This record gives sequence, C-alpha cells and structure tokens, in this order.
Amino acid sequence: MEKVIEICCGSYEDALNAWQGGAKRIELNSALYLGGLTPSVGSLRLTKKNTGLKVICMVRPRGAGFCYSKEDFETMKADAQILMKNGADGIVFGCLNEEGEIQVEQTKEIIEIIKK
Repeated sequence: MEKVIEICCGSYEDALNAWQGGAKRIELNSALYLGGLTPSVGSLRLTKKNTGLKVICMVRPRGAGFCYSKEDFETMKADAQILMKNGADGIVFGCLNEEGEIQVEQTKEIIEIIKK
C-alpha cells in the first residue's frame, strides 16, 4: 500500500508551493492561525486549474471548536456542496456535541454531500 502524505495549505500560494515541491495531495484551508477555516472557491478553482493536486477542502465556518449551531451547520452544508461542485476531491470536517463526542447526525449529513 502506498503511503500518502497530505500537506496542509492555507492558500492558493501554499498549494502552488506544495505542488512545485512534489506534493500530490493537500488539505486546502484558509486562516490557519485559527486552526483552519473553509477556503475560498477561488483558491480551490485556481489550485485545481493550475496543479495536478488532489485537493481535500476544510469545511469549518469559524474558529472556537467543533460544536456548531444550527446556523453554522447550515453554512457548512452549503459550503461543502459548493466546494464539491467546484472540484474538491473531498471534505475534511469535524462535528462534536457539547460533551465533545462525535455529532453523528451532522457527520452523516456531510458524508452524504461528499458522496453525491
């Protein structure tokens, strides 16, 4: 089995540098200083257009943990749909409940978006 190294990139420029350095797969984010937030569609589209990278996009609407309000989660679903329609090869995300356990229903909903 081939090992895959995924490079965490905070911008289109980071993605270009990763590609030029020999990367094959990246996690595309914005705002790495906040732990990584959803990247812009523009950075995704430029990365896909100008590299051969497999691009997995972060879906996280804000910093401060992974327990999301109804409104945050609606934003996440919309972002996941838009990113997948614009060439994302996958989505990285995390949804926790107030006890810090996996929020199963939210997780299932995002997975369904990815599978479409």
